Amino acid sequence: MKKYIGLGLFIFLTETLIAQITNVQGLDNVVIRTKKYEDIKGTAYLYPSWSAGTLTDRNGKMYSNLLLKYDSYKDQIELNQEGQVVEVSTTNYPKFTLSWTEPGSNEIIKHSFSSGYTIPGFTKTTYFDVIYDGKMDLLKKYKTSFMEEAVTGYGTSDPQKSFQLKVFYFVLAEDGSAKEIKLNKKSTLEAFPNHTEAIEAYCKENKLKLKSEGDLVQIIRFLDLK
Repeated sequence: MKKYIGLGLFIFLTETLIAQITNVQGLDNVVIRTKKYEDIKGTAYLYPSWSAGTLTDRNGKMYSNLLLKYDSYKDQIELNQEGQVVEVSTTNYPKFTLSWTEPGSNEIIKHSFSSGYTIPGFTKTTYFDVIYDGKMDLLKKYKTSFMEEAVTGYGTSDPQKSFQLKVFYFVLAEDGSAKEIKLNKKSTLEAFPNHTEAIEAYCKENKLKLKSEGDLVQIIRFLDLK
């Protein structure tokens, strides 16, 4: 679930992070020695710059004061460890958080990622952004694809390379079963067939169109309390 803290605190944390980077352990971590993704339009990363964050290992130990990036193409965490960029083992670190300030904003958006879910089409080590955490969970998956399109023209036939991001949402029930849900009313009603009347009434009362992430979170919170 996204949380917000003040800009002043973020500046303080960032200065602290630069000075004190936690030594994250892991034999499966891989040092990145070359530049990635050159000459490709778009980005493979959720955010272009390093973000303040934490890592939690499979034993529940949290490492704080980190600088992280999330590569949504490879579904991989990168750690800036004293100037050395490391790809962190997804098996050893099932959870991480990122804090990011949107340009022109004084608020920091905090993402809480977790893995270990049983969702068709994804592995147990796949990271999902936990948008809502309750009896039911709302998970958000950032899936970036690499596209290569042939471009022909006078004197050139170089392919055009780009990254394209798509976002998917899943509702995780108390029994661990998952359903994909889209940002529209039809999909929401289909995801909760036993609560269609209640959802219709709630949407009417609260003027929800179910076309935004915030509307979907509001509905799931409402159903969670029933």
